[in-house]
Amino acid sequence: MHDLSDQQLIETLRGRFELNRKALFDLQAVTRQLEKTNQKLQESEALKSHFLSNIRNEINNPLTAILGWAKQMSGRELKGEKVSAIARMIHDEAFNLDFQLQNIFMAAELEAGEAVPDFSMVDVAAMIEAVSETLRERAARKEVSLKVAAEGPLFFSTDARMLHLMIANLLVNAVEYTPAGGAVMTKARCDSGALEVVVKNTGSGIPSQCLEMVFDRFRQLETGTTKSHPGHGLGLSITKALSELQGGAISLNSDTEKGCTTVTLTLPEPAAGSDVMAEDGNFFLFLDSETL
Repeated sequence: MHDLSDQQLIETLRGRFELNRKALFDLQAVTRQLEKTNQKLQESEALKSHFLSNIRNEINNPLTAILGWAKQMSGRELKGEKVSAIARMIHDEAFNLDFQLQNIFMAAELEAGEAVPDFSMVDVAAMIEAVSETLRERAARKEVSLKVAAEGPLFFSTDARMLHLMIANLLVNAVEYTPAGGAVMTKARCDSGALEVVVKNTGSGIPSQCLEMVFDRFRQLETGTTKSHPGHGLGLSITKALSELQGGAISLNSDTEKGCTTVTLTLPEPAAGSDVMAEDGNFFLFLDSETL
């Protein structure tokens, strides 16, 4: 009887030990998760602070340029050639600013849960060509060729405003990160009820450990005042969010050895199709806009 009581005591102690050990492991797991969450919160706050500082410059700089050039045009007599040159610069900066603001507005809509797709039939090929045309002058200044392999008309039911912003962000990003002498190639197709838009550009490529990072909000591979590329790290994160909002996806593949990066945007056809046509099959809010 005494031996049996000792055995029961041992089993009881063993059971309590196992429970305490499991509780300790659970507590350690919760602690690690809290530490990770805290680190992410700190990183998020730092990124937001950097974003706010950066966006101030990104908005102030074009505004200052526009005001300065407008003053030049109104304050002195200029020859026609000089007026045309200043007008082009004002035009570029104004639409550059507009494009940045539209990304910010869309980010705010997504954050507030107010971004709701409004489906209509869109000529995707014409839209890609229109966006490419707005970037040809900038690409030419960088000695970058723009090639479009989307044969039109290519009609697809989607949200015209969202698709335009997604395509614009992908092309703007590709042109910005393509070095002189490089090329940006865009193609689109509809297959099995889905739209696929592929943007490929030559360049140094993106390291494998950074592929997912480029889709984070406010995140850029280069930071600080010495970064070589403009922007505020919203474009690709917005494109990913908008694609997922419509049940689609975006993927990125990069080969640092061959020096090329490929981004693929895939959107499914909406369950309830729409016979409404977007104006001219496109959305022209950013027509003639420049880069982020």
